[in-house]
Amino acid sequence: MQTTSASPDTQADNLRRAAIDKSVKGPVLFLFLNGAFWLMASTILGVLAAIKQFAPDFLGACSVLQYGRLQPTHLNALVYGWGVQAGLGVMLWLMARRSGQELRTGKSVLYVAGVFWNIAVTVGLLAILLGRSTSMEWLEMPAFVWPVLLISFLAYAWPMVFMFGRSFRPEGFMVSSWYILAACFWFPWIFITANVSLHCLPGLGALGAGINAWYVHTAILLFFTPVALGAAYYFIPKITGQPVASSQLSQIGFWLLAVLGGWTGMQHYMGGPLPAWMPAVGAAAAVLLLIPVGVVGLNHHLTTLGKHNLVASSPTLRFVFFGALFYPVSGAILALLSNFSTGATLQFTQAWYGFQIVAVYGFFSMTVFGAIYYIVPRLTGCEWLSVRLIRNHFWFSVYGIGAIVVTSLVAGAQQGGDLNSPEMWDQDFMQLALNLRPYIIARAISWALITWSNVWFLIHLMLMVAGLGRRSSSPTLLEHDHEEALPHAAHA
Repeated sequence: MQTTSASPDTQADNLRRAAIDKSVKGPVLFLFLNGAFWLMASTILGVLAAIKQFAPDFLGACSVLQYGRLQPTHLNALVYGWGVQAGLGVMLWLMARRSGQELRTGKSVLYVAGVFWNIAVTVGLLAILLGRSTSMEWLEMPAFVWPVLLISFLAYAWPMVFMFGRSFRPEGFMVSSWYILAACFWFPWIFITANVSLHCLPGLGALGAGINAWYVHTAILLFFTPVALGAAYYFIPKITGQPVASSQLSQIGFWLLAVLGGWTGMQHYMGGPLPAWMPAVGAAAAVLLLIPVGVVGLNHHLTTLGKHNLVASSPTLRFVFFGALFYPVSGAILALLSNFSTGATLQFTQAWYGFQIVAVYGFFSMTVFGAIYYIVPRLTGCEWLSVRLIRNHFWFSVYGIGAIVVTSLVAGAQQGGDLNSPEMWDQDFMQLALNLRPYIIARAISWALITWSNVWFLIHLMLMVAGLGRRSSSPTLLEHDHEEALPHAAHA
């Protein structure tokens, strides 16, 4: 929590931060709590969807519980129920802190927008389960849902843009502010473009599939990635007490992502009925994205030099650090899927699912977990109750996501080889899917472990929001012997 200092400047700074936290407390906790509910639901659906892949008769022949409905519901709950909501909560808090601006007006609008967001997601997911899916990946919810989601998102984005414009911080902005501001503009752009094109412009044919693939890629690269990187660039220096190693590298990473991120997607249909230049440009952009991935990774490494011991003690740094490690992993998998020599084998296989999970859960969600473990105590005035629950949440998440990603890549390589093998021409697609049974069983077990940790994460968070956390002036550390090693800024 906050520390007391005899310096008037320090006291004034602490009071200013406390006022900012108080102003955003309600909307941020609302987003975190609802997002955590959807996260638990998504992981449960992930378990059921995986089981239905290798045991189609599980839970009977009920159409609502078939794989073709459970899988898109699982991903949409992860993306819109958890991902966007939790991302907005982190964005709002970060922008308020970095701009030095309180949320003075419009809280009721944010609550209403949050309620409508959750109602729209609920209706959309129920529609998918009842067979009203549009069959467009990440856009399966009926067409009447997306305008509600868009307006709700803009209701949250506007205050953040306003805070950025009125910022009075004399030392200027950290790169984290750039990423958060960019996400406020990029998500509405890609969301409007994809939905208008696919729902309002009939007769697109194969181009519609390309636009759908473009949306999935850009949602990952231009929303989930900047939110996670913005959080990492804030919390890593905050916890370690060291400034960002290189402002030049941080700017290079930002602008390369901004320039290249919007060109990817069409390579998902390499060899398909699209103009050849479209997949080629997408593939080139995806491979070139390895440059900003490497630049950001190098910058984070240089920033944490000499402070890696804090990963053992700080829950926030541990989650953010390992989340940041998944960023180059997701970049490498994207390059494998986009490269013409390997992508032709891996496209339309389990490897594509592995990329989505490593990006949205491994990189984005792990970083957001770290942010939540830092932000919530400052909003609720109490500390996390259980070190064991935090440790279990971390290790179940790391092992679970690692297993899902590895098995998805191996399964994708086998599946792609079978699909392209002349000897397998007489086997139907269902048989090829059943050949992946061991990998899918491992996925179901992994999602079950993650679900178990997320149930306790939700309970832990609910207790914190209810003000039932530990009353202490010292933060909850994973190793108490390292408390003195934490820099002064980590408590603020």
